[in-house]
Amino acid sequence: MSENLKTILRICSRASDQSEYYDLGDFQLLIGAGDINESRVIDSAFALINENKQETIRALSEHKDALFLYKQLVNQIIVLKPVTRNLTNAEEGRSRATDRGVDFPSVELQYCCRSKTGALLLHWSSYTANFLLVWMNIDLGTNSLSQYLWHIETQNVKRFLSEGRPLEVKRLYQALDLIAINALYSYPRGLANIKIGKNGFSRIGQLIFRCTLEQDIQVVAINDPFIPADYMVYLIKYNSTHGRFKGEFSTIKGKLFVNRNKINVHNEKDSSNIPWSEVGAEYIVESTGVFTTIAKCRSHLHAGAKKVIIAASSVDSPMFVMGVNEDKYRENQTIILATSYTTNALAPLAKVVHEKFGIIEGLITTIHSYTVAQKTVDESSNKNWRNGRGATQNIIPSSTDDAKAVGKIIPDLNGKLTGIYFHVPTPSVSATDLTVRLNKGAKYEEVCAAIKEVANGSLKGILGYTDDQVISTDFIGDTHSLIFDATAVISLNDNFVKLISWYDNEYGYSNRVVELIKYIAKK
Repeated sequence: MSENLKTILRICSRASDQSEYYDLGDFQLLIGAGDINESRVIDSAFALINENKQETIRALSEHKDALFLYKQLVNQIIVLKPVTRNLTNAEEGRSRATDRGVDFPSVELQYCCRSKTGALLLHWSSYTANFLLVWMNIDLGTNSLSQYLWHIETQNVKRFLSEGRPLEVKRLYQALDLIAINALYSYPRGLANIKIGKNGFSRIGQLIFRCTLEQDIQVVAINDPFIPADYMVYLIKYNSTHGRFKGEFSTIKGKLFVNRNKINVHNEKDSSNIPWSEVGAEYIVESTGVFTTIAKCRSHLHAGAKKVIIAASSVDSPMFVMGVNEDKYRENQTIILATSYTTNALAPLAKVVHEKFGIIEGLITTIHSYTVAQKTVDESSNKNWRNGRGATQNIIPSSTDDAKAVGKIIPDLNGKLTGIYFHVPTPSVSATDLTVRLNKGAKYEEVCAAIKEVANGSLKGILGYTDDQVISTDFIGDTHSLIFDATAVISLNDNFVKLISWYDNEYGYSNRVVELIKYIAKK
C-alpha cells in the first residue's frame, strides 16, 4: 500500500533520495469509505497518522522509510464517515427479486482544476424517483474542518416521502440515519490542521520553531526582515546551549525546506505586507519584541491571520498561562499574550500553594540567566544603566513585573506579590525563590507532598518535582514550566516558607507557547 501511495502522490521512493520531489502541500487525500467495515480497515491502515503519539513515532526511528512516508502524508489525509451499510443476504435477495432497485445512495465526486474545489454528491435512485439527496463542497486550498458538512436537499426528501412506496421510504430513512451532518469519520488527532506563521526569528523564535517540529505542528511561513532563508537553516541546526537539531534542512529558490516540508520565507519590515492569507497561516507567533500591543498586532489579522500569540511583553493583551488560567480564554479573543518565561514558571506554583494553603503575601526573587538584551562586555545602556555592564562578569539586579503579572492571572493574588531579578553569568536555566506567608499553617513535608501530588496529577508535564541533589545545568532542555526542588525548601515556621524551583527559561516557555496554540485551536 505504501508503494502505491508513493506512486499516486509522486513521493520519491526513499527518504534518502536526492532527486527532485513534489511538495505535498499541493495534495489532499479524501477517503470516502463504503460500509463501516471498510472504514475501520482504512482507519486501521492510517492508525499511526490518527494516533500521532510521540512515543509511537519515535518507535519508528529505525524504520526511516515508514517514518518518512508518515511525515509526508500526515497533513493530507481526511477520512469521511460511511454513508452506506452491508445488506443482509435476505435484504439483498429481496431487492433483486422485486427489481425495484432500492439501494443506498451512490456517490459522485466532481472536481474543478481551475478553482481547486471539489463536490461530493449523494444521489438517490429507486423505482419512484431519482434525485440529489445531500451534497458537500470542499475547497482543497484550505484545511478548515467546518466545510466537511453534508447539506440535505430538504424539498427533494419531503417530496419523496409523500410519494414513495413503503419499502423505498423505509430504505430512505435508513440512509438518512447513516448520513451524519458532520461528515468527518477521522482526522489526525495531532492537530495537523494547525498552520502557524512566525513573525521574528530571534533566539526565542528559533526555539519555538524547534518545539513546533518536535510536536509535529506545521509552520507554513517565517517572516524576519534581517534573516534570509540560508541563515535560518544555520540558526535552526546549531545552538550553543541546546545543541544541534537533527533533521533535513535545505533552501530552494528562497524557500526553506525542513524535513522536506516547505516553509515560505519573507523579509517584510511592515507586518501588514506579510501574505499570511496566501500561505494559509492562521496562528501567528509574534516574537519580534516590536509588535507588542493589540493595535500593532492587528496588522497580522488584516493580512489574513486568525489569531496572534505574542511571545514577549505586552501591556494590553489578555494573558494566559497553561495549567493556570487557559480555561478563561474565549474564542473572540484574537490577540493574546503567552506572558513571560518567569510568569509561566511562577504562576503554576503560586496557584497550587494558594489553593492548598492560601497565600497572604509573598516576595519573589528570580535568579535568571543572562539574556540577549544584555551586553557581553560593558557598553552604554541609557534605559537601564546596570544592564550595560558585562553579563558574563557580573550578577546584575533588575526590576520585574512578573510578580504583578501573576496577580493578574490569579486575581486572588493581585497586590499580594512583588519581586526582583538577579541576572547571573549562565546561558540558560533560571531559579525562582517564592517566599510566602501562608494563611493555613502547614509543615514543610505537607507543603512538599501537596505540590508533588499536583505535579503527578492535574499539572503533570507543566509542574515538575524533584528531591534529587540537582543543579542548574541538569535542567537544560527540560520541557516543564518549572521543577519544584523539595530539597531546597526551608521554612521559618508553619506559616512562613521559602519555595525554590528551577526552569529552563527558554525551552520550557517555548513548549508552553506551542501548547497554548494547540489549546486555542480546539476552541
